[in-house]
Amino acid sequence: MALLSSLLAAIGQIYFINNRLAGALIVAGVIWASPWMAATMMLATLAATLLALACKWEPEARRDGLFGFNAALVGLAFGLFAEHTPFWLLMSALGGMLSAWLFYRLRRLAAIPWYTLPFNLVVLPWLYFIGQRVADEVPQGYNFSLSAIGQVIFLPDMVPAVLICAALLLVGIEMLGWAFVGAMVSSGAALLLLVNPDYINFGLTGYNGVLAAIAMFWGGHKQIWILLAPALAGLMTAAMLKLGLPMLTMPFVLSCWLCLALQKGLCYYRCANSTDREKV
Repeated sequence: MALLSSLLAAIGQIYFINNRLAGALIVAGVIWASPWMAATMMLATLAATLLALACKWEPEARRDGLFGFNAALVGLAFGLFAEHTPFWLLMSALGGMLSAWLFYRLRRLAAIPWYTLPFNLVVLPWLYFIGQRVADEVPQGYNFSLSAIGQVIFLPDMVPAVLICAALLLVGIEMLGWAFVGAMVSSGAALLLLVNPDYINFGLTGYNGVLAAIAMFWGGHKQIWILLAPALAGLMTAAMLKLGLPMLTMPFVLSCWLCLALQKGLCYYRCANSTDREKV
């Protein structure tokens, strides 16, 4: 039961939710959309969690799923972009373990939020190597805000998105509300750069904004930062879409880091000015 609890916690942590029921709702959404992706996701998460257990990495962090959420995303990516063969089940497990090791090493390197960087470091080089590009045409008939919430886990369909919304609602109405705001702000920013509207409806311009907004909210930051992070993510996303290049969740990571750096800079500037006034 402890292992299952860690696995569900890891799935929930994709959306910054430390709640086992939320994780179960997300798993249900993935199973509904693609049993194969559910298998690769769970296998990658299991491999990462077992590695963290065997290496005795930060037991509390492991129980909270922090060593598994990047692995879950790795498994989902392999389940979507790779062939449906036993080889890619093995690669999902290995990729999940690699992402967990990277997350552990990065946490020891610096006490900053590393978010989904390990996932990007594992999968992005592979996508560029195989020449994966954003399609010129995407399916139509999607609601951009719901699809953006689902696109975080590569599933823009209605049922997975609604189940994810229910998972976010377990944390509180504010968490769900900021997810929608993040999707709208990010998509609006991307629209300024004349991105194909079909990309917006399919959620490709909004999912990084969803993560950026809830990350800033989860971190207890002021509303200006909760709005700025998805706006920056939307601009970065638009630039990558214009180039037709895979981006995964790098716009989310970079936009949040930029906001955190700006906060540090403003804090330093205010402290320096305050000290100068005292000297006068």
